[in-house]
Amino acid sequence: MGFLSTLGLRPPGPPRPAAGGRFRIDGVTVINPMHGRHINASLQIADGVIADISDVRSEQSADFAGCFALPGLVDMHVHLPPDNALKLTRHAALSYLAHGITSVREAGDLDGTSVDAARRLAREGVYPVPRVISCGPFVGAGKPTFRNTILLPDDSDAAADAAAISVKATGAGFMKFYDGLTRRMIDALARACARHGLKTMGHVPAALSYEDAGIAEVQHFFGVPKPQTLERETLLNRSCDWHAVDEQRMDAIVTATLKQGIANTPTIVTNYCMLSYRDFAASAREARAQHVPPFYLDVIWHPERGRFNNRLSRDYLERQVVPAIAKKQQLAKKLFDAGAQLYLGTDVAQPFILPGVSLHQEMTLFAEAGIGIEAVWKLATRDAGERLGVPGLGRIAAGAPADILLFRRDPTQSLDNLASLEAVISAGRLYRLADLKRALDTSQAYFQSPLIRPLARRGAERALASALRGR
Repeated sequence: MGFLSTLGLRPPGPPRPAAGGRFRIDGVTVINPMHGRHINASLQIADGVIADISDVRSEQSADFAGCFALPGLVDMHVHLPPDNALKLTRHAALSYLAHGITSVREAGDLDGTSVDAARRLAREGVYPVPRVISCGPFVGAGKPTFRNTILLPDDSDAAADAAAISVKATGAGFMKFYDGLTRRMIDALARACARHGLKTMGHVPAALSYEDAGIAEVQHFFGVPKPQTLERETLLNRSCDWHAVDEQRMDAIVTATLKQGIANTPTIVTNYCMLSYRDFAASAREARAQHVPPFYLDVIWHPERGRFNNRLSRDYLERQVVPAIAKKQQLAKKLFDAGAQLYLGTDVAQPFILPGVSLHQEMTLFAEAGIGIEAVWKLATRDAGERLGVPGLGRIAAGAPADILLFRRDPTQSLDNLASLEAVISAGRLYRLADLKRALDTSQAYFQSPLIRPLARRGAERALASALRGR
């Protein structure tokens, strides 16, 4: 086994929890963002839930005394890696947890294997993994973008019911509306989801505008630029071509949002990370890119070898992407001030969007837009938990899931204090950050090993070539 470890062929093991089952955390300040603080508190954890919160009754020293305890963060838009021999799910899970993300909403299982892989890890209970709420397969019409897509043949209730039954059968809690759908199809699917106990979210299809689509929770601010203003109908252009979005258009979006009760998950960080293509080589050397399996940089995200939408010219970045970021921040602030519901998501799997890291970046983008830091925390915890429908998720309260972050400095005062994360309690197991980072480093070394790296690269090249031939 020593020889295998030297070559990097021995699969990395899981981090060991420092506590589990029944334990207590003493002397912390409990913060439920925008809902109060409990100073010098004792947290009782029992079998995965918070059993009790009380005042500390003794002066005994404790490991985490003086820390700030906050609910675990929720990323409301991710795409988990596929299940394959590289065990990418374990690596992604470590990165999420090492940055305090204890729950994710899987916004479309790209090949139909990702969610099952995460659920299997959770059942086995050996490798820690965030809680996963799934949207199941994509639901669209016409030509599918991804293999794991249900195509609606028409706008009948029977077709919509069949789609809802199929999505529900995967264990999903949401249905994701995708490209090609008409407004009548969207309405039929929404009725079917209500009948079958599914919530809805998704893309505004390319042919529709934001206010005409009728989607209850819009992703990426799609549809804000009207279809006729786009340079092309690609996903990239729908995300970036905001040149025609002015103050009047933003005000119309706010009005439509309030009138129709629309929620938004903007994923502004997707545009922010596109700026990495100003200098791809330099971005690939940055610290944030050092915990991603290298075949992403070698192949998947590479500007020459990667996907077509990675080939972003400097002109397009400066002319469209940079202004789009500022305008999306402005619209997010307008919606927040008007009382509209926002969620924080990242679209992990897009170039330079990294598990965990990118939710911190999205929080910063929201704060830079003028939304208060503690309010941003509430959006990323309590509000997300209520949307996902898990009782108590996103708050620290008796009976709530024991998903808790322990910081040495108060991260609701400055987002720089996210770097003071000391420990993560996920599903009632406490992991010290040092142990999570050590496991993450070991996992990265596995992908960098002299045999695994070239094998993974060749596999990525074949998979990418196959995908591009199908375009």
